[in-house]
Amino acid sequence: MFRDLLKKICRDQFHLAVVGEAEDAATGLALCRKHKPDMVLLDLNLPDRDGISIADELVAMDPDVRILALSSECDDYTLYRVLNSGMHGYVDKNKQSIEVLKHAIDEVLRGRVFFTEVVQQVRQKLRMEPKAFPKLLTEREQELLALLGGGLSNEEVARELRLSRYTVQLHRRNIMGKLGLHRTPDLIRYAVNKGFSKLNSFREKPEDSP
Repeated sequence: MFRDLLKKICRDQFHLAVVGEAEDAATGLALCRKHKPDMVLLDLNLPDRDGISIADELVAMDPDVRILALSSECDDYTLYRVLNSGMHGYVDKNKQSIEVLKHAIDEVLRGRVFFTEVVQQVRQKLRMEPKAFPKLLTEREQELLALLGGGLSNEEVARELRLSRYTVQLHRRNIMGKLGLHRTPDLIRYAVNKGFSKLNSFREKPEDSP
């Protein structure tokens, strides 16, 4: 239903040719390779991949492509990653009207950027907060936090990232120390509240998993 609405807006309001639509990342990437679109409307909530990583692939595939993200995810980590990706805009689906979406599409098509207010709020919060995670944690530590905060053991994270158990244990201790956390439940709670744990839904499951 939402894709039908987007197609109608693009065709009726902007007279654009819609060259493809997809319900998952694999199909969408294949269509982009085939058609080389000028613009991609990218939902970040996809069943098979993390949408922000797809944006990175799209830019690598075609540096001139314009990308407008659409999502109901407004947590700190998601929006931090959006701002540091190759995307040219973001519209949160929770509070915005169709008119705002039309304006965002128009702005991005014209070569400008468009981010709704929630993105600006998170940017300002991360800038002003002395202990914001981008100021305390390296990119590697943020990657580890996404796994550790999802409740994975040191052994499971070590297998996932091909590290030693000792290395993961050391990273866990450093991350908790930097964030001022003292217990694993506190680490998990932090990861959930900031949006880190959402990335775990895209991890490949072992073959013997149910």
